[in-house]
Amino acid sequence: MHKAPAKLILLSFCFQGLTLVPAFAQAVVPADGRVGVPMNAPIPSTAAGAAATAPSPAPANVTSYVLGPEDRITVRVFAANDIPNKPVQIDNDGTVTLPMIGQVHAAGLTVKQLQDHLVTAYKKYFKDPQVTVQVNDFRSQPVSVAGNVTTPGVVQLRGNRNLMEVIGQAGGLRADAGDSVLITRNLSEGPIPVSGAFTDPTRKYSVAHINIRSIMSGKNPEANIQIKPHDVITVPRARLVYVLGNVGRPGGYVMTENENMSITQAIALAGGWDKTAALSSARVLRADGGPTREKILANVKKIMENKAPDLQLQPDDILYIPNSMTKAIGARGAKEGISVGTGVLVWR
Repeated sequence: MHKAPAKLILLSFCFQGLTLVPAFAQAVVPADGRVGVPMNAPIPSTAAGAAATAPSPAPANVTSYVLGPEDRITVRVFAANDIPNKPVQIDNDGTVTLPMIGQVHAAGLTVKQLQDHLVTAYKKYFKDPQVTVQVNDFRSQPVSVAGNVTTPGVVQLRGNRNLMEVIGQAGGLRADAGDSVLITRNLSEGPIPVSGAFTDPTRKYSVAHINIRSIMSGKNPEANIQIKPHDVITVPRARLVYVLGNVGRPGGYVMTENENMSITQAIALAGGWDKTAALSSARVLRADGGPTREKILANVKKIMENKAPDLQLQPDDILYIPNSMTKAIGARGAKEGISVGTGVLVWR
């Protein structure tokens, strides 16, 4: 009658013993104390399980990044706990010092190439090592962006980047940015691959003007060239014409490249003229390279009546529409008359 309970008790003891086997196996440590995959260890048969816990490789857009001095990287060897996962900096001589293998030349290699090299180096200590390289700080591929961008300064290339992407890293173009940008490149990186590029007198740099508006409009997408480390990108100020005086919106107005602007066009952009404007006494102030400006009379009244040619303006011209004292006095008198009349009506 007691045989069945006895069997159940025996089975329970056996089951508990089986549950202790994995824990006992995990507690086994190699004699040298190193945690990892020693040379004489068999390759695990559960490849799917190993892949699930192994570190994922670096993204494709980062593996093509070319490493250089001052970049900070982290090297991880899967299941090698005695190798610290701490960022290390690539020295100015292009080398980086890593645990167990010492100095390794890293500058000039892509992240993928360095990973492959480290796999070979760590095979002296581990069987089938799995190595990943992570870039923590990009410092070796600076590009200077100056001029009329939102945040001028130095940006770092992270892989292949074209002109528009780098300008985007600098915050994009400001409203007063010109149509063309100037790129200066060290000839050690090769000449700038656009028509019109030239070599400076020192024979050290390639220089090119690129119309950025044609890239943005899709008319010349091939001009959106790849930017190289240490390039200098300068975004000049747009060519402006200034309209001041008795107009609706005084200010500076952009002249796009290869586009002229006439007096009537400038006035239209400025919102037209006020009622008190002296159109026949308008003038253009033009810079002549000295401390003063040349004064050019422009009778806007005759231009609007088609009795005089519409003068073409030049960059940095100032079109000034003065105030007519007669019109101003008349307008003030009319206003005061209306006020008096209104007062009489009120008092009545």
